[in-house]
Amino acid sequence: MDITLRQLEKNKRSKRFFSYSAIRVARQILGDFLVVKNRGSFMVGKIVEVEAYLGINDDASHSFRGKITPRNRVLFEKGGVVYVYSIYGKYVCFNIVVSKKNDPQAVFIRVLEPVMGVDIMLRNRKVDNFKLLTNGPCRWTSAFGIDKGFLGKDIVSSDLYISKNPSKRFNIISSRRIGIDYATKCKDLKLRFYIDGNPFVSKK
Repeated sequence: MDITLRQLEKNKRSKRFFSYSAIRVARQILGDFLVVKNRGSFMVGKIVEVEAYLGINDDASHSFRGKITPRNRVLFEKGGVVYVYSIYGKYVCFNIVVSKKNDPQAVFIRVLEPVMGVDIMLRNRKVDNFKLLTNGPCRWTSAFGIDKGFLGKDIVSSDLYISKNPSKRFNIISSRRIGIDYATKCKDLKLRFYIDGNPFVSKK
């Protein structure tokens, strides 16, 4: 893909954009680019699969019932910061807090398509299969060097931002979110969105 960092910077999503609802943000950032500068190097991925988490009434959300803990406190901040958490004590999942302060909605970025900095991603992941590089929520974070130090970071900065893609042409598929069988009330809601036909989508 022929794109430059200057073009990406020019199309950076504004802070205001992240004050909208999780569903709106999730659908609109599909096809956009996540730009990360980590350890002095830029990596870019096209966002191809996301999930929306609706906050205190969503029993699949970490903010269900509005209980604030040291782990989820960032979710209650004003939209536009990063919420990361680890699973199995090893893998990191990356979310963007959206909506207004004390309305703890979030967008979970599940899958990216590699665009820039692929050589660094390959070294970070220690794999040689391009299709397995970023086709899962913990695979892409590993490829990008995302760790718990990203918790609370501003998603509109010079080192971390989402760049709007002005030339989107695709269909969006909606389905149930993955890995939330513990939820009862909301597990069947179609709050997972992905680009139809993209080869990096984790599960059809």
